[in-house]
Amino acid sequence: MCAKDCSGQNETSEDFYATLVARHSSDAVVISGPDRKARWVNAAFSAQTGYVLEDIQGKEPGSVLQGPETDPMAARMIDLACGQRREVRLDILNYRRDGTAFWVDLKITPVYDSSGLHTHFISTMRDISERKTLENQNEEMRQAEALRQSERQLLALTSEWLYSAKSFDELLMVVRRAMHTLIPEADGALYIYGAQRATLDLVASWGTIPDFPDHILPDDCWALRRGRAYAYGLKPIQFPCDHVHKPDTPYFCLPIIAHGETIGLMHIIFDGFEEDGLMRHMRAEVLGNRWDISLICAEQISLAVANVRLRHELQERSVRDALTGLWNRRWFSEQAMRELAGAEREGGEMSLVAIDVDHFKTFNDQFGHDAGDLVLREVGSLMKPLVDQNIFPCRLGGEEFTLLCPGLSTAQALNIAETLRQQVGALRLSAETTSLPGITISCGIATYPQDATALDPLMKLGDRALYKAKDSGRNRSVTSAELAAECGP
Repeated sequence: MCAKDCSGQNETSEDFYATLVARHSSDAVVISGPDRKARWVNAAFSAQTGYVLEDIQGKEPGSVLQGPETDPMAARMIDLACGQRREVRLDILNYRRDGTAFWVDLKITPVYDSSGLHTHFISTMRDISERKTLENQNEEMRQAEALRQSERQLLALTSEWLYSAKSFDELLMVVRRAMHTLIPEADGALYIYGAQRATLDLVASWGTIPDFPDHILPDDCWALRRGRAYAYGLKPIQFPCDHVHKPDTPYFCLPIIAHGETIGLMHIIFDGFEEDGLMRHMRAEVLGNRWDISLICAEQISLAVANVRLRHELQERSVRDALTGLWNRRWFSEQAMRELAGAEREGGEMSLVAIDVDHFKTFNDQFGHDAGDLVLREVGSLMKPLVDQNIFPCRLGGEEFTLLCPGLSTAQALNIAETLRQQVGALRLSAETTSLPGITISCGIATYPQDATALDPLMKLGDRALYKAKDSGRNRSVTSAELAAECGP
């Protein structure tokens, strides 16, 4: 006679062993009817979920276990598989009776009897919360590393563009775009010291463009006063800068330094990151990361500003006359061609005023080269203010000067030349203890397109007019049109 268990089952029967495994398995087991309504659960199910059979009997397991964060797609996959009476296995987020969420590896298998009739669904659930936690941590680490890699690439790209800027305006354009891309949560501004270093002037801003002041005083900023970068919102002891109008908003102030000299300030403000702001939960982490990026950016911008300044100085040296500070022949030739092309394109005029210091060789021989240099410098100084009128004074060599006058007619250029001639005539100079005699200049004017349509003939006509002024007694201005009138038709 076969041994029986307490329920009357044969201890050697297959059903007995299956029931024994289901009852004592560490995996949760739910047996449902073909209608998917629960009929039986094992002890592991109750231990895993907190629900007993009475809580779930007659209900679909998913209606009890799934919650607000359960993936709807996973629930639909279960419904579809059960509707088609096929096995399904997936990871899904379930909820215990106490409301806590946990991940399970769920397998639902349809069961058929010997005649092929579908009789049950068997659901097995293995708690994989620890595995999911590790996976999530690994994913967060992967995403963090991907973010750091992206930031490194952006910083490298920013550095490349910054060092490629050939002018300060180009540099500012790169700074605006780069800072908005690297720190999208923040608004920012770049200030540069004015000529007298009394104030810092706003030269660029980015983000939502808040109301940054146009000028700030050096003493209004803790970073400038302390001589190092300052982060407000990261330390237990901190004081707001006077130039910041939202004292509860985190911000960074980072000095911009070129060739060892503080030349400006980068100000970055995180509007919306206040203590009671929407992003409070991630405030410290985000600000810490952005602080590191900001320090790198400030250093890169400082180096780029120094690079642009050096490039500008070298460029200026190559196109400036060392004695007078006026543009030299090289710059004049290139700029005159550009202005001539613009006048031709727009149907405008352009005049040249050729200028020569009268009797300069005799003057130089009599009073010495130092006195001659003094005369050239003073004549050049009288020309420099003409830049404000879009007139470009150049020293071509020796005592020869030229005024490049875009957009000016012959009459307008003649008026400029006469004014300058009178100013030079009023000069009273002394070399050491010797008073120098009066200085005069002669001028010759030629105008595009009336006199010539190319630069070389235009310059030659200006020189011819200049020679005519010298032959006529010096200290006067002659136009190319006067030469043409003398020569006749």
